[in-house]
Amino acid sequence: MKTLYLFTLVLISSCVQSQNLTCVDFKIGTFKAEGINYKLPTTTVSRSKKTQKESADGLETLEATIEWKSECNYELIYLNGSPDMKGQKVSVEIIKIEGQKAICTATVEGMPGINLNFEMEKLK
Repeated sequence: MKTLYLFTLVLISSCVQSQNLTCVDFKIGTFKAEGINYKLPTTTVSRSKKTQKESADGLETLEATIEWKSECNYELIYLNGSPDMKGQKVSVEIIKIEGQKAICTATVEGMPGINLNFEMEKLK
C-alpha cells in the first residue's frame, strides 16, 4: 500500500511538471491564435524552425519567415498576402505563459504606438 501511494505521488508530480511550458515550447508546433485587444478570427498557426503558416476559415493562408531574436522574442516577415502585408515585418514578444497559452504582444513596422495583443494555445 505504501508503494502504491508513493508511485501515485510520483506520477502526479511528473504530470504537473510536464505541463509547465516555456517560450521554447512555442518555437515549433501547431497553435491556435486569438486576438485579445483586436478582432482576429481564430487562426491556426503551424510553425517550423524558420517558417510560419497562418490559416483561418475563409481567408488566404499567410506564410512568413520567423527569426528568434531571443528566447521569448521573434520577428516575422510575411511572404504573401495583400500588397500591404507582403514584406511586412512584425515583432512579437511572449510576455507570459498561462497553462498551454502564451500571452503575446506584437508591433508592426511602420505603425508606431500600436500594440496587438493575442494569445497562442499550444495544440501539438
